[in-house]
Amino acid sequence: MIHIFTSELTYRLDYSCRLLFETILGDEVALYTNKEVFQRNSGVKINYSTQEDVEGLPLKPHPLLFETDIKAQKIEVFEWDSLIAFFRVEDSFLPFDIFAASFYLVSRYEEYLSGKRDRHQRFLSRGSLANQHRFLEKPLVNCWALKMADVIEQNFEGYSFVRPSFSYLPTIDIDNAWAYKNKGFFRKLASSFKDLSRGKVKLLVLRLAVLSGLKRDPYDNYEFIQETLGRCQIRPVFFVLLNKNGRYDRSISHKNPNLRRLILSLSKWADVGIHPSYESNTKFRQLEKEVERLTLILESKVTLSRQHFLKISMPATYRRLIENGIEADYSMGFASRPGFRASICTPFYFFDLVENMPTSLKIVPFQVMDVTLRNYRGLSADEALRKIKTLMAETASVGGTFVSLWHNESLSDTGNWKGWRNVYTEMTQMAVELSK
Repeated sequence: MIHIFTSELTYRLDYSCRLLFETILGDEVALYTNKEVFQRNSGVKINYSTQEDVEGLPLKPHPLLFETDIKAQKIEVFEWDSLIAFFRVEDSFLPFDIFAASFYLVSRYEEYLSGKRDRHQRFLSRGSLANQHRFLEKPLVNCWALKMADVIEQNFEGYSFVRPSFSYLPTIDIDNAWAYKNKGFFRKLASSFKDLSRGKVKLLVLRLAVLSGLKRDPYDNYEFIQETLGRCQIRPVFFVLLNKNGRYDRSISHKNPNLRRLILSLSKWADVGIHPSYESNTKFRQLEKEVERLTLILESKVTLSRQHFLKISMPATYRRLIENGIEADYSMGFASRPGFRASICTPFYFFDLVENMPTSLKIVPFQVMDVTLRNYRGLSADEALRKIKTLMAETASVGGTFVSLWHNESLSDTGNWKGWRNVYTEMTQMAVELSK
Protein backbone atom coordinates (compact mmCIF):
# COMPACT_ATOMS: atom_id res chain seq x y z
CA MET A 1 0.00 0.00 0.00
CA ILE A 2 1.05 3.59 -0.71
CA HIS A 3 0.71 6.05 2.20
CA ILE A 4 0.47 9.76 1.35
CA PHE A 5 0.54 12.63 3.81
CA THR A 6 -1.04 15.96 2.90
CA SER A 7 -1.80 19.08 4.89
CA GLU A 8 -5.22 19.24 3.23
CA LEU A 9 -7.22 16.42 1.70
CA THR A 10 -9.30 17.53 -1.29
CA TYR A 11 -11.44 15.68 -3.81
CA ARG A 12 -8.99 16.61 -6.55
CA LEU A 13 -6.00 15.21 -4.69
CA ASP A 14 -7.77 12.03 -3.66
CA TYR A 15 -8.91 11.49 -7.27
CA SER A 16 -5.46 12.01 -8.74
CA CYS A 17 -3.68 9.75 -6.26
CA ARG A 18 -6.16 6.95 -6.85
CA LEU A 19 -5.92 7.44 -10.60
CA LEU A 20 -2.14 6.95 -10.62
CA PHE A 21 -1.73 4.28 -7.96
CA GLU A 22 -4.96 2.30 -8.09
CA THR A 23 -6.27 2.72 -11.65
CA ILE A 24 -2.93 2.61 -13.50
CA LEU A 25 -0.49 0.85 -11.16
CA GLY A 26 -3.01 -1.42 -9.44
CA ASP A 27 -1.88 -0.69 -5.88
CA GLU A 28 -3.87 0.59 -2.91
CA VAL A 29 -3.37 4.10 -1.61
CA ALA A 30 -4.28 5.77 1.67
CA LEU A 31 -4.17 9.51 2.35
CA TYR A 32 -3.64 11.16 5.75
CA THR A 33 -3.83 14.65 7.22
CA ASN A 34 -2.83 13.46 10.70
CA LYS A 35 0.97 13.30 10.84
CA GLU A 36 1.13 10.95 13.81
CA VAL A 37 -1.21 8.41 12.25
CA PHE A 38 0.66 8.66 8.94
CA GLN A 39 4.06 8.04 10.54
CA ARG A 40 2.86 4.95 12.42
CA ASN A 41 2.47 3.15 9.08
CA SER A 42 5.28 1.27 7.38
CA GLY A 43 5.97 0.81 3.69
CA VAL A 44 5.98 3.34 0.89
CA LYS A 45 5.39 6.87 2.15
CA ILE A 46 5.07 10.14 0.25
CA ASN A 47 5.05 13.53 1.93
CA TYR A 48 2.87 15.69 -0.31
CA SER A 49 3.21 18.88 1.69
CA THR A 50 5.61 21.70 2.48
CA GLN A 51 6.22 20.35 5.98
CA GLU A 52 9.86 19.37 6.32
CA ASP A 53 9.53 17.23 9.47
CA VAL A 54 7.37 14.52 7.86
CA GLU A 55 9.06 11.30 6.77
CA GLY A 56 8.65 9.83 3.30
CA LEU A 57 9.56 10.78 -0.22
CA PRO A 58 9.05 14.55 -0.45
CA LEU A 59 6.86 16.01 -3.20
CA LYS A 60 6.14 19.72 -2.98
CA PRO A 61 2.55 20.39 -4.12
CA HIS A 62 1.41 22.68 -6.91
CA PRO A 63 -1.67 24.76 -5.88
CA LEU A 64 -4.00 23.18 -8.50
CA LEU A 65 -5.28 20.33 -6.36
CA PHE A 66 -6.14 22.66 -3.48
CA GLU A 67 -8.15 25.08 -5.60
CA THR A 68 -11.89 24.83 -6.12
CA ASP A 69 -12.34 27.11 -9.12
CA ILE A 70 -11.40 26.77 -12.79
CA LYS A 71 -8.92 29.30 -14.14
CA ALA A 72 -6.09 29.57 -16.62
CA GLN A 73 -3.00 27.82 -15.30
CA LYS A 74 0.57 28.88 -16.00
CA ILE A 75 2.13 25.93 -17.78
CA GLU A 76 5.83 25.80 -18.57
CA VAL A 77 6.90 22.49 -20.05
CA PHE A 78 10.33 20.92 -19.67
CA GLU A 79 11.91 17.55 -20.36
CA TRP A 80 12.22 14.88 -17.72
CA ASP A 81 13.85 11.57 -18.61
CA SER A 82 12.89 12.02 -22.29
CA LEU A 83 9.29 12.90 -21.36
CA ILE A 84 7.45 16.22 -21.37
CA ALA A 85 6.53 17.43 -17.88
CA PHE A 86 5.07 20.57 -16.31
CA PHE A 87 4.19 22.06 -12.90
CA ARG A 88 7.86 21.98 -11.87
CA VAL A 89 8.67 21.71 -8.15
CA GLU A 90 11.92 21.80 -6.18
CA ASP A 91 13.40 19.60 -3.46
CA SER A 92 11.18 16.65 -4.38
CA PHE A 93 11.66 13.04 -5.39
CA LEU A 94 10.21 13.99 -8.78
CA PRO A 95 10.99 17.27 -10.56
CA PHE A 96 7.29 18.06 -11.07
CA ASP A 97 3.98 17.61 -9.29
CA ILE A 98 2.82 14.43 -10.98
CA PHE A 99 -0.51 14.48 -9.13
CA ALA A 100 -1.43 17.99 -10.29
CA ALA A 101 -0.13 17.51 -13.85
CA SER A 102 -1.99 14.21 -14.28
CA PHE A 103 -5.18 15.76 -12.92
CA TYR A 104 -4.89 18.68 -15.35
CA LEU A 105 -4.64 16.34 -18.36
CA VAL A 106 -7.11 13.63 -17.39
CA SER A 107 -9.83 15.96 -16.07
CA ARG A 108 -9.58 17.81 -19.43
CA TYR A 109 -9.16 21.03 -17.45
CA GLU A 110 -8.24 23.00 -20.57
CA GLU A 111 -11.57 22.09 -22.22
CA TYR A 112 -13.47 24.02 -19.55
CA LEU A 113 -11.55 27.18 -20.39
CA SER A 114 -12.35 29.44 -23.30
CA GLY A 115 -10.92 28.06 -26.53
CA LYS A 116 -11.65 27.69 -30.20
CA ARG A 117 -14.23 25.15 -31.30
CA ASP A 118 -14.97 23.70 -34.72
CA ARG A 119 -18.27 24.10 -36.56
CA HIS A 120 -19.75 21.29 -34.45
CA GLN A 121 -18.68 23.09 -31.26
CA ARG A 122 -16.04 20.48 -30.50
CA PHE A 123 -12.83 21.36 -28.70
CA LEU A 124 -10.10 21.73 -31.33
CA SER A 125 -7.27 19.23 -31.07
CA ARG A 126 -4.78 21.76 -32.37
CA GLY A 127 -5.50 23.98 -29.38
CA SER A 128 -4.70 21.26 -26.84
CA LEU A 129 -1.57 21.30 -24.72
CA ALA A 130 -0.74 17.81 -26.00
CA ASN A 131 -0.77 18.89 -29.62
CA GLN A 132 1.09 22.15 -29.02
CA HIS A 133 3.92 20.31 -27.27
CA ARG A 134 3.82 17.19 -29.46
CA PHE A 135 2.81 14.55 -26.98
CA LEU A 136 -0.68 13.89 -28.36
CA GLU A 137 0.50 10.49 -29.61
CA LYS A 138 1.98 9.45 -26.28
CA PRO A 139 0.02 8.26 -23.19
CA LEU A 140 1.94 10.68 -21.02
CA VAL A 141 0.11 10.02 -17.75
CA ASN A 142 0.75 6.28 -18.03
CA CYS A 143 4.41 6.96 -18.83
CA TRP A 144 4.72 9.24 -15.79
CA ALA A 145 3.08 6.66 -13.53
CA LEU A 146 5.46 3.89 -14.58
CA LYS A 147 8.54 6.08 -14.16
CA MET A 148 7.31 7.13 -10.73
CA ALA A 149 6.92 3.44 -9.89
CA ASP A 150 10.57 2.90 -10.88
CA VAL A 151 11.73 5.76 -8.61
CA ILE A 152 9.69 4.44 -5.67
CA GLU A 153 11.08 0.92 -6.11
CA GLN A 154 14.62 2.34 -6.10
CA ASN A 155 13.92 4.11 -2.82
CA PHE A 156 12.08 1.26 -1.08
CA GLU A 157 14.04 -1.96 -1.33
CA GLY A 158 11.86 -5.02 -1.73
CA TYR A 159 8.80 -3.07 -2.85
CA SER A 160 7.57 -3.66 -6.38
CA PHE A 161 4.57 -2.76 -8.48
CA VAL A 162 2.84 -5.26 -10.75
CA ARG A 163 3.10 -3.74 -14.22
CA PRO A 164 -0.23 -3.55 -16.13
CA SER A 165 -0.72 -5.64 -19.26
CA PHE A 166 -1.89 -4.62 -22.73
CA SER A 167 -5.46 -5.20 -23.89
CA TYR A 168 -7.43 -4.46 -27.06
CA LEU A 169 -11.03 -3.29 -27.36
CA PRO A 170 -12.56 -2.85 -30.85
CA THR A 171 -15.63 -0.63 -31.07
CA ILE A 172 -17.94 -0.02 -34.02
CA ASP A 173 -20.36 2.85 -34.58
CA ILE A 174 -23.51 2.11 -36.58
CA ASP A 175 -24.72 5.42 -37.96
CA ASN A 176 -26.62 3.62 -40.71
CA ALA A 177 -27.11 -0.12 -40.50
CA TRP A 178 -27.55 -0.45 -44.27
CA ALA A 179 -26.73 1.72 -47.25
CA TYR A 180 -29.79 0.80 -49.32
CA LYS A 181 -31.77 -2.01 -47.69
CA ASN A 182 -34.56 -1.84 -45.14
CA LYS A 183 -35.51 1.79 -45.76
CA GLY A 184 -38.92 3.21 -46.51
CA PHE A 185 -40.28 3.30 -50.07
CA PHE A 186 -40.23 7.09 -50.41
CA ARG A 187 -36.71 7.31 -49.00
CA LYS A 188 -35.52 4.72 -51.51
CA LEU A 189 -37.28 6.53 -54.34
CA ALA A 190 -35.89 9.94 -53.37
CA SER A 191 -32.36 8.55 -53.09
CA SER A 192 -32.63 6.88 -56.50
CA PHE A 193 -33.76 10.12 -58.14
CA LYS A 194 -30.93 11.97 -56.40
CA ASP A 195 -28.35 9.52 -57.79
CA LEU A 196 -29.84 9.91 -61.25
CA SER A 197 -30.02 13.71 -61.14
CA ARG A 198 -26.39 13.94 -60.04
CA GLY A 199 -25.22 11.59 -62.76
CA LYS A 200 -24.17 8.89 -60.30
CA VAL A 201 -25.17 6.03 -62.55
CA LYS A 202 -22.84 3.48 -60.92
CA LEU A 203 -24.34 4.18 -57.52
CA LEU A 204 -27.84 3.86 -58.93
CA VAL A 205 -26.96 0.51 -60.51
CA LEU A 206 -25.48 -0.72 -57.22
CA ARG A 207 -28.53 0.50 -55.32
CA LEU A 208 -30.89 -1.37 -57.64
CA ALA A 209 -28.72 -4.51 -57.52
CA VAL A 210 -28.82 -4.52 -53.71
CA LEU A 211 -32.56 -3.84 -53.56
CA SER A 212 -33.22 -6.65 -56.03
CA GLY A 213 -31.11 -9.08 -54.00
CA LEU A 214 -28.35 -9.47 -56.60
CA LYS A 215 -25.69 -7.89 -54.40
CA ARG A 216 -24.98 -7.60 -50.70
CA ASP A 217 -25.56 -4.21 -49.10
CA PRO A 218 -22.12 -2.57 -48.76
CA TYR A 219 -22.77 -1.57 -45.14
CA ASP A 220 -23.80 -5.09 -44.15
CA ASN A 221 -20.44 -6.19 -42.75
CA TYR A 222 -21.53 -7.74 -39.49
CA GLU A 223 -20.62 -11.31 -40.40
CA PHE A 224 -17.13 -10.16 -41.37
CA ILE A 225 -16.70 -8.37 -38.02
CA GLN A 226 -17.96 -11.39 -36.12
CA GLU A 227 -15.66 -13.79 -37.96
CA THR A 228 -12.60 -11.52 -37.71
CA LEU A 229 -12.97 -10.89 -33.99
CA GLY A 230 -14.56 -14.22 -33.10
CA ARG A 231 -11.60 -16.28 -34.24
CA CYS A 232 -9.46 -14.17 -31.88
CA GLN A 233 -12.01 -14.46 -29.06
CA ILE A 234 -12.42 -10.69 -28.90
CA ARG A 235 -15.75 -9.20 -27.82
CA PRO A 236 -16.42 -5.81 -29.46
CA VAL A 237 -18.78 -2.98 -28.55
CA PHE A 238 -21.35 -1.61 -31.02
CA PHE A 239 -22.94 1.82 -30.65
CA VAL A 240 -26.23 2.26 -32.50
CA LEU A 241 -27.74 5.57 -33.62
CA LEU A 242 -31.50 5.57 -33.09
CA ASN A 243 -32.57 8.95 -34.41
CA LYS A 244 -33.39 9.70 -38.04
CA ASN A 245 -34.20 13.40 -37.73
CA GLY A 246 -31.99 16.34 -38.51
CA ARG A 247 -29.15 17.04 -40.89
CA TYR A 248 -26.60 14.87 -39.08
CA ASP A 249 -28.85 12.06 -37.81
CA ARG A 250 -30.03 9.91 -40.70
CA SER A 251 -30.34 6.44 -39.23
CA ILE A 252 -33.04 3.88 -39.93
CA SER A 253 -36.17 4.10 -37.77
CA HIS A 254 -35.90 2.35 -34.43
CA LYS A 255 -39.30 0.79 -35.24
CA ASN A 256 -37.89 -1.03 -38.28
CA PRO A 257 -38.18 -4.77 -37.46
CA ASN A 258 -35.03 -5.62 -39.43
CA LEU A 259 -32.98 -3.13 -37.43
CA ARG A 260 -34.39 -4.49 -34.19
CA ARG A 261 -33.48 -8.05 -35.23
CA LEU A 262 -29.98 -6.91 -36.18
CA ILE A 263 -29.43 -5.26 -32.80
CA LEU A 264 -30.62 -8.35 -30.96
CA SER A 265 -28.36 -10.59 -33.03
CA LEU A 266 -25.35 -8.35 -32.32
CA SER A 267 -26.03 -8.48 -28.59
CA LYS A 268 -25.42 -12.23 -28.63
CA TRP A 269 -21.71 -11.82 -29.43
CA ALA A 270 -21.00 -8.17 -28.61
CA ASP A 271 -21.90 -5.47 -26.14
CA VAL A 272 -24.36 -2.90 -27.50
CA GLY A 273 -24.60 0.71 -26.41
CA ILE A 274 -26.39 3.85 -27.48
CA HIS A 275 -24.92 6.31 -29.98
CA PRO A 276 -26.51 9.54 -28.70
CA SER A 277 -27.59 11.61 -31.67
CA TYR A 278 -26.30 15.00 -32.73
CA GLU A 279 -29.75 16.34 -31.93
CA SER A 280 -29.59 15.00 -28.37
CA ASN A 281 -27.07 17.71 -27.49
CA THR A 282 -29.63 20.47 -27.88
CA LYS A 283 -33.08 18.89 -27.72
CA PHE A 284 -34.51 18.32 -24.24
CA ARG A 285 -35.30 14.68 -23.39
CA GLN A 286 -33.97 13.42 -26.75
CA LEU A 287 -31.24 11.34 -25.10
CA GLU A 288 -33.79 9.85 -22.72
CA LYS A 289 -35.95 8.81 -25.67
CA GLU A 290 -33.05 7.18 -27.48
CA VAL A 291 -31.91 5.24 -24.42
CA GLU A 292 -35.51 4.06 -23.90
CA ARG A 293 -35.69 2.88 -27.52
CA LEU A 294 -32.57 0.74 -27.19
CA THR A 295 -33.67 -0.53 -23.79
CA LEU A 296 -36.95 -1.78 -25.28
CA ILE A 297 -35.14 -3.48 -28.18
CA LEU A 298 -32.56 -5.21 -25.97
CA GLU A 299 -34.96 -5.78 -23.08
CA SER A 300 -32.10 -4.88 -20.76
CA LYS A 301 -30.52 -1.81 -19.21
CA VAL A 302 -28.40 0.37 -21.50
CA THR A 303 -25.18 1.43 -19.77
CA LEU A 304 -22.72 2.19 -22.62
CA SER A 305 -22.56 5.17 -24.98
CA ARG A 306 -20.54 7.07 -27.53
CA GLN A 307 -21.53 10.51 -28.77
CA HIS A 308 -22.42 10.84 -32.45
CA PHE A 309 -19.84 13.19 -34.04
CA LEU A 310 -17.91 12.84 -30.76
CA LYS A 311 -19.70 15.91 -29.45
CA ILE A 312 -18.57 16.55 -25.87
CA SER A 313 -19.35 19.68 -23.90
CA MET A 314 -17.75 19.76 -20.47
CA PRO A 315 -19.43 18.91 -18.14
CA ALA A 316 -22.96 19.01 -19.62
CA THR A 317 -22.61 15.99 -21.91
CA TYR A 318 -21.37 13.66 -19.20
CA ARG A 319 -23.93 14.91 -16.71
CA ARG A 320 -26.75 14.04 -19.14
CA LEU A 321 -25.32 10.57 -19.61
CA ILE A 322 -25.18 9.97 -15.87
CA GLU A 323 -28.77 11.20 -15.48
CA ASN A 324 -29.87 8.65 -18.08
CA GLY A 325 -28.20 5.66 -16.46
CA ILE A 326 -25.07 5.49 -18.62
CA GLU A 327 -22.15 3.96 -16.73
CA ALA A 328 -19.37 4.12 -19.34
CA ASP A 329 -18.77 6.48 -22.27
CA TYR A 330 -16.39 5.89 -25.18
CA SER A 331 -16.28 9.38 -26.76
CA MET A 332 -12.90 10.54 -25.40
CA GLY A 333 -10.83 11.11 -28.52
CA PHE A 334 -10.36 13.74 -31.19
CA ALA A 335 -12.11 13.46 -34.54
CA SER A 336 -9.37 15.39 -36.36
CA ARG A 337 -6.26 13.67 -34.96
CA PRO A 338 -5.39 10.22 -33.67
CA GLY A 339 -3.78 9.87 -30.29
CA PHE A 340 -4.49 10.26 -26.60
CA ARG A 341 -6.90 13.15 -25.99
CA ALA A 342 -6.67 12.82 -22.20
CA SER A 343 -3.01 11.67 -22.34
CA ILE A 344 -4.01 8.30 -20.88
CA CYS A 345 -4.77 4.84 -22.29
CA THR A 346 -6.46 3.39 -19.23
CA PRO A 347 -10.21 3.76 -18.55
CA PHE A 348 -10.82 6.29 -15.78
CA TYR A 349 -13.69 8.01 -13.99
CA PHE A 350 -14.96 11.43 -15.00
CA PHE A 351 -14.20 14.26 -12.59
CA ASP A 352 -16.74 17.10 -12.79
CA LEU A 353 -14.67 20.26 -12.39
CA VAL A 354 -17.69 22.54 -11.98
CA GLU A 355 -19.02 20.49 -9.08
CA ASN A 356 -15.41 19.75 -8.08
CA MET A 357 -16.38 16.13 -7.49
CA PRO A 358 -15.55 12.69 -8.93
CA THR A 359 -18.42 10.84 -10.58
CA SER A 360 -19.45 7.25 -11.27
CA LEU A 361 -19.12 7.62 -15.06
CA LYS A 362 -16.26 5.61 -16.51
CA ILE A 363 -14.48 7.16 -19.49
CA VAL A 364 -12.98 4.73 -22.00
CA PRO A 365 -10.64 6.72 -24.27
CA PHE A 366 -9.99 5.61 -27.86
CA GLN A 367 -6.81 6.23 -29.84
CA VAL A 368 -7.73 5.81 -33.48
CA MET A 369 -10.78 6.25 -35.72
CA ASP A 370 -11.15 5.20 -39.35
CA VAL A 371 -12.61 8.57 -40.43
CA THR A 372 -9.77 10.44 -38.72
CA LEU A 373 -7.14 8.52 -40.63
CA ARG A 374 -8.73 8.69 -44.09
CA ASN A 375 -10.87 11.84 -44.11
CA TYR A 376 -9.15 14.19 -41.68
CA ARG A 377 -5.51 13.14 -42.12
CA GLY A 378 -5.76 11.96 -45.73
CA LEU A 379 -3.82 8.75 -45.12
CA SER A 380 -3.74 5.80 -47.47
CA ALA A 381 -4.56 2.34 -46.13
CA ASP A 382 -0.84 1.51 -45.79
CA GLU A 383 -0.08 4.82 -44.08
CA ALA A 384 -3.00 4.27 -41.72
CA LEU A 385 -1.62 0.86 -40.74
CA ARG A 386 1.74 2.38 -39.89
CA LYS A 387 0.10 5.03 -37.74
CA ILE A 388 -2.02 2.42 -35.96
CA LYS A 389 1.08 0.30 -35.34
CA THR A 390 2.85 3.27 -33.73
CA LEU A 391 -0.07 4.13 -31.46
CA MET A 392 -0.66 0.51 -30.51
CA ALA A 393 3.01 0.08 -29.64
CA GLU A 394 2.85 3.19 -27.42
CA THR A 395 -0.19 1.74 -25.67
CA ALA A 396 1.38 -1.69 -25.25
CA SER A 397 4.59 -0.20 -23.84
CA VAL A 398 2.68 1.04 -20.79
CA GLY A 399 0.22 -1.85 -20.52
CA GLY A 400 -2.75 0.23 -21.58
CA THR A 401 -5.98 -0.51 -23.43
CA PHE A 402 -5.95 0.16 -27.15
CA VAL A 403 -9.45 1.14 -28.31
CA SER A 404 -10.25 1.41 -32.00
CA LEU A 405 -13.28 3.22 -33.42
CA TRP A 406 -14.56 1.90 -36.74
CA HIS A 407 -17.81 2.22 -38.69
CA ASN A 408 -19.60 -0.60 -40.46
CA GLU A 409 -19.55 1.33 -43.76
CA SER A 410 -15.76 1.71 -43.76
CA LEU A 411 -15.49 -2.10 -43.94
CA SER A 412 -17.32 -2.22 -47.28
CA ASP A 413 -13.99 -2.50 -49.15
CA THR A 414 -15.46 -0.41 -51.96
CA GLY A 415 -15.11 3.15 -53.25
CA ASN A 416 -13.10 5.42 -50.98
CA TRP A 417 -12.83 2.60 -48.44
CA LYS A 418 -11.17 0.16 -50.82
CA GLY A 419 -8.37 -1.61 -48.92
CA TRP A 420 -9.55 -0.55 -45.47
CA ARG A 421 -11.01 -3.92 -44.62
CA ASN A 422 -7.44 -5.19 -44.71
CA VAL A 423 -6.43 -2.38 -42.34
CA TYR A 424 -9.01 -3.66 -39.86
CA THR A 425 -7.82 -7.27 -40.20
CA GLU A 426 -4.16 -6.30 -39.79
CA MET A 427 -4.96 -4.06 -36.80
CA THR A 428 -6.74 -6.96 -35.11
CA GLN A 429 -3.82 -9.30 -35.73
CA MET A 430 -1.33 -6.77 -34.36
CA ALA A 431 -3.39 -6.48 -31.20
CA VAL A 432 -3.54 -10.26 -30.80
CA GLU A 433 0.23 -10.54 -31.15
CA LEU A 434 0.83 -7.82 -28.56
CA SER A 435 -1.60 -9.47 -26.16
CA LYS A 436 0.39 -12.72 -26.03
